[in-house]
Formats: sequence, structure tokens, C-alpha cells
Amino acid sequence: MQINYFFLVTENDIVIRSLKYCRDLAKSHYENFPVGSILVPKNKRDLVYSIYAFARSADDIADNPEYLQEEKLEKLNSLNEMLVSGNLNPDSFGFSKFLPALFYTIDKGKIPLTYLTDLLSAFKQDSVKNRYDTFEELTDYSSRSANPVGRIVLTIFGYDELRDMNLFSYSDRICTALQLTNFWQDVSVDLTLNRVYIPSTEMKKFGYSYDDLFAGRENNNFIRMIGSLIHQTEDIFKSGAPILNEVKGRLRLELKATYLGGNYILDLIRSIDYRVLKNRVTLNNAGKFKIACKTLLPGL
Repeated sequence: MQINYFFLVTENDIVIRSLKYCRDLAKSHYENFPVGSILVPKNKRDLVYSIYAFARSADDIADNPEYLQEEKLEKLNSLNEMLVSGNLNPDSFGFSKFLPALFYTIDKGKIPLTYLTDLLSAFKQDSVKNRYDTFEELTDYSSRSANPVGRIVLTIFGYDELRDMNLFSYSDRICTALQLTNFWQDVSVDLTLNRVYIPSTEMKKFGYSYDDLFAGRENNNFIRMIGSLIHQTEDIFKSGAPILNEVKGRLRLELKATYLGGNYILDLIRSIDYRVLKNRVTLNNAGKFKIACKTLLPGL
């Protein structure tokens, strides 16, 4: 049984149930950065939730230790095919969950499919690749794992990648920095999946090794290495900051909160002397309150 997605571009019962599923999923997951917060207008919030549910669900496939590599790729390729063809197969993939809302969002938000297939290509890469040689490899990965999300948000708010080229470029830099921030926050978590995002060239530069990493050695070389990665990430954040002076209204506040949230995590990593192997920093309620206050104040 196949259902063409054009059936799902109006708010019928199937779409409404799917939008609720996406909304509940987004609200139930811990995140460093706001996902469809009250800063996003209500008529756009469900669109953001459906994109989150899509990305979260695909990421869960790539991270699921119970799936073999071939199974991960099969599921992600199946999702990719449904996106490109516009046909849903409810017998093979969560028809009652996020897909109806996603197709509704694609239509209503006028979202290019390439943004979504780029995200899937990053999740497929996560399924087969667990080591990186250079920082440039990380930014290439981020260009598909994170940057499309920022581009989708700008598109939902009526911006165009050709007309507003500078805005999309600034967004890409902030999203890349957010992805890198997540890497440095989750070093210990990723090790349990045998996944290392610290580039091997950075390890060699600071006299550190994979053996040191898996042994949990937080020596001076490790501290200097993570400090350098944090500094590079902060520079990328700063290069994207001009977007905050270019967009207006509630989108500006949403982006500012996201920007501040990412930098707050980097500050927390600095506060533990970069010892991320034995400590995973998180954004607690006090941190969220500080970010909310700074978001409403002028400047950064």
C-alpha cells in the first residue's frame, strides 16, 4: 500500500495526529538549544517540531546499537526514497508518526527536499564512519548534519537562499558551531558508540592518541587539545553572529537564544578545565534562566 504525500498537504486527521506526535517528541527530549520554543510564532511552531522529529528519528536509527550497519542504511535509504518519491509505505515505516507531518511541513513551508536529503546523508555517514582525520572533515559533515536545519528555519520564516544569501551563510556558521559544540560536549557519550569526532590531526598536534582517549586520560595534552577545539568553535560562532542584526522579531530572539546556548555550553566545558571525558556538562534550569535573560537584553 502506498499513499502519495499530496494527500497529506491539508490538515486532515492523519496530519493532525502526526503533528501532535512531533510536538510531544520535541518537548520530551533534552536539548541544549530551543526547539520550537515560545519565541517561535504558534503558526510556525508545529513545522519546526516536525523537522525536529524527522531529524531525531533518523539520528536514532544511526545511533541504534541493535541495528547492523546494513540495517541502518536500509532504513535510512527507505526514508530517503519516500521523501524523493512522495510515496509513503505505512507497512514499512512509521506512517502514523512523523511522516505525515513532515510532508505537510514540506508543502506549507516550501522547504527544498535537498535540505532533508542532506540531513539523511549525514546520518548515513554516521552509520558507516566513526573516525575523522581533519577539522575540515567535521565541517563538511556539519554542512549536512546541522546547516540544513538552520536553512529550513529561515525558509519557514520566509527567507530565500538566493535572495538572502548572506543570512544563509551566517546561519550555516552558527549551525556548524552548534554541531561542533555537541561533539565536544558528548565526547564520553560518543566513545560508548566507538565514535570519535576529535580529528586525528588534532591529536597528533597535541601529542595525544586514540589509546589515550579510550583509556580516559585527561592529561595536559588532552586539556590543551580540547581547549584548542573550543577556541576554533567559538571563532565559527562569532563569524555567524551578524545574522542577529539582520533578522527581526521573534526569529531574532530564537536565534539569539540558540547562539547564547551554544556558547554557554562551551563556557561550561571551560569551567571544568576541558575535562569532558569524566564530566558531561548540561544546560540546567539556572543556565536556561540566564540565557533567557540575556536573550531579552540588548547586545550579546
